[in-house]
Amino acid sequence: MKKILIVEDEQDVRRNLEDLLDAEGFETLSAGDGIEGYEMALNSAPDLILSDIWMPKMDGLELLKKLQENIKTSLIPFIFLTAKSEVSDIRQGMVLGADDYILKPFKIDDILNAVNSRLRKKDKYLSEVNEFKDILIKRVPHELRTPLVAILGLSDIIQEDVENFSKEELSEMAARIYRSGKRLHRRIEKFLTYSELLRESQSNNTNSNLSNDEYEIEPKLLADKLIHKANEFERKEDLNIHFEKCKIKMNELYFDTMLYELVENSLKFSKKGSQIFIKGWSNEHNYITKIIDSGIGLKNIDLKKINTFNQFGKEKDTEEGLGMGLAIVKKIVEMSNGYFAIDSSNNSNNTVEVRIPR
Repeated sequence: MKKILIVEDEQDVRRNLEDLLDAEGFETLSAGDGIEGYEMALNSAPDLILSDIWMPKMDGLELLKKLQENIKTSLIPFIFLTAKSEVSDIRQGMVLGADDYILKPFKIDDILNAVNSRLRKKDKYLSEVNEFKDILIKRVPHELRTPLVAILGLSDIIQEDVENFSKEELSEMAARIYRSGKRLHRRIEKFLTYSELLRESQSNNTNSNLSNDEYEIEPKLLADKLIHKANEFERKEDLNIHFEKCKIKMNELYFDTMLYELVENSLKFSKKGSQIFIKGWSNEHNYITKIIDSGIGLKNIDLKKINTFNQFGKEKDTEEGLGMGLAIVKKIVEMSNGYFAIDSSNNSNNTVEVRIPR
């Protein structure tokens, strides 16, 4: 049973909310001011808080600020109950991290829709975090250890017997150490990126919302970045790139990350010498990016099943790789209010399409 804390100084409003939520199967707690509400939040760990803005002793804005500053309460969904006249306070509350607001006088459906929506979002976030933790324990140590063993092993061999190796042999071992180091670096970067995206997806601070950033796509600069990525796979000549200039609602780092993950998939799972077509153009509302390759088909993919470590195209559980690429792309697109689709209905081609709002 989900537990909801109601913080409201008007007794009639507070009791009406209690009756409504009790009837819907929620467990309710109530407080008459912010100080009492803060103590209850610390001691009872509610699943969600409904709070008025203007209250004696401690108002709703100060309550939210204190909750956000405490690690035990910072992730509790928070919904304001407010009058239409308090527009500036609503804006300040959303900047502080409030999840939603409901205008008084409110309707039953307004309350239930807001509460259920925020609880579902919290459950989804907790599910993703628990999956992430579980896989960290089971798979990440192995995935990080594999390239590290090569780095340490080859370094040790060189140290022990460096005088007996030719220049060519040392060069080859150094190259293997470098490749293993790059592999390790990529895996750590993917892990950190997904961790950051999880944190961002839970945050409601307007400064951290991906769709509030802007990035102007410069075709030549973006093409150079992708060619540099292809050089890691010795496939510079395989890329066929055409982007149109456009300003989109996403920051540069996350757009580049999304594109790198998709292009890296194409480079890894298509044959050297086969063409990879990368196109970007705009319509009235979106910037559309398509990547077409002739690699391993990603047939019948249910995008809902793209999770953190679900490796599509992977034949054995023992194969290397964290399988985080598509999960990172999906999370970035979701947080940018975009669109993501994969089509492998054509047996000879895979097409990935992403649309980001202009």
